[in-house]
Amino acid sequence: MKSNRMLILTIAFFLCAASCSPGDYAHSRGSKTIRAEDMKFHLQFLGAPEFRGRNTPSAELDIASKYIALTAERIGLKPLMPGGSYYQEVPVEVATIAPQASRMRLITGAGERVFYFPTDAAIGRNFEAGKVSGEAVFLGYGLGAPQLNWDDTGGLDPKGKIAVILDAALPDDHVLKPADNRRLLMSRAGALRGKGAVAVVTIINQEREARLAEKGLTFSLPERLRFPDVVSGSGAVPSPAAPTLPFFQVEVRHDAGAAILGVAKEDLAKMIETIRQGKRVASKKMPGRKLEIELGVVTRKDKTFNVVACAEGTDPALRNEYVTISSHHDHNPVREGRIYPGSDDNASGVVGMFEIAEALMVERPRRSVIFVWNTAEEKGLIGSYYFVQHCPVPVDKISADLNLDMISRNDTNHLYLIGSNKVSSELDASIQAMNTKSVGLKLDYKYEDPAHPDRFFFRSDQYPYIRYGIPAVWFFCGTTEDYHMEGDIEAKADYAKMGKVSKLVYLVAMDIGNKRALLKLDRHPEIKARGEGNMKVGWR
Repeated sequence: MKSNRMLILTIAFFLCAASCSPGDYAHSRGSKTIRAEDMKFHLQFLGAPEFRGRNTPSAELDIASKYIALTAERIGLKPLMPGGSYYQEVPVEVATIAPQASRMRLITGAGERVFYFPTDAAIGRNFEAGKVSGEAVFLGYGLGAPQLNWDDTGGLDPKGKIAVILDAALPDDHVLKPADNRRLLMSRAGALRGKGAVAVVTIINQEREARLAEKGLTFSLPERLRFPDVVSGSGAVPSPAAPTLPFFQVEVRHDAGAAILGVAKEDLAKMIETIRQGKRVASKKMPGRKLEIELGVVTRKDKTFNVVACAEGTDPALRNEYVTISSHHDHNPVREGRIYPGSDDNASGVVGMFEIAEALMVERPRRSVIFVWNTAEEKGLIGSYYFVQHCPVPVDKISADLNLDMISRNDTNHLYLIGSNKVSSELDASIQAMNTKSVGLKLDYKYEDPAHPDRFFFRSDQYPYIRYGIPAVWFFCGTTEDYHMEGDIEAKADYAKMGKVSKLVYLVAMDIGNKRALLKLDRHPEIKARGEGNMKVGWR
């Protein structure tokens, strides 16, 4: 009887450990190892200006990948790629503008003037080879927001035309400056495209013009990446009104801008200053002034790297099932001599994963946890798409993905969740339970809807997992005035917030990793199993 009783108590103990409660995780040895003060060195290093923004592909990004792999090895994570490697090579095609085959022509009754890339004009990063032309129409600041008493497009139809607009910084106290309206300012060209414009030409602001002139700089030529053997696609339901012809977003300097508008440079400067004061500049038709934009493109083959490592699960059977934790370590290239450090976006997520990995070396779940530091997120989620489509483990064995992207800014106790309730109710329930029991962040679903105008649902590395029918969530602090700007530096990081978010992700990984089964797929009727077949599912 005594031996049977001891056997029953032993079994009960292990069953309790296997189904550990949220409170148990919160006070676990692993959870206690996550300390905000341990993150500073890594963030200072990866967010340093010497990395020149960690562009994809670049030597600086390769060095960052090496640092991540060495740190993963030091922590004790195991390599997961063939040959005992931490690197998953991602082949890419890099496209750049061919200046000798690219130009913009202004055609008027008085003759023709030609502007060249990159001395007079620059092209946005989502470019393609082609040619467009149309009558020019001047639309002031280019913003249609009648609900905020600002409408530059009313009464002027840009359909089939090339819209010419001005760039300028509005006053800090202007109604359009709050974060909720920031998307209106950032998406002016896209809105004009939606109204039928075939191209948008933006005349740069005074500060940028002065800096280029003072330093003798030209515009930077952007690069566009593709990975030829992988299908990504948007996954969004296409709009039947979407333009099918090439659409160009061009920026021009003041000589070209004044010529296009048919005004003196001094008058152009006054127009830009008017917007700086928070006032509108009158829009107008420009009959007889036609623009023709032609782009030539050259491509080359290159490669970049995901860094992949694993903390093996404790259960001999369940260790062949997985939770993935992801972030991206790339950012944006140097442009016109300016460096964009990308400390929050997304060295913060990279560093948070280091802390989570160290916690898992102390205490880990029954399932294995795969860490994926993705490349080329800024170039179209290329690294994460490549990982799910060339996964070193069966994708149908991945329970969920937990993605950290921008976790170091804004309110210390506030966090956005994106995607948590789209594929599995159990994922969101786990996050809520772990947060309530231990972390206490205010969880916000503001950007959860795929139809939100900012389209954050489609913009980070959790999304390819969702496309594959794998429950996934993006832990996100929200954008700031420094988003994709020079001011995204380590000195502004909130390490307390990074610690809270990292702890929450660790607890969720433990909870999901210890469940009896993979998270159920119960939130989207078309998703019945994990795998590539879900790529056809559209998201609204």
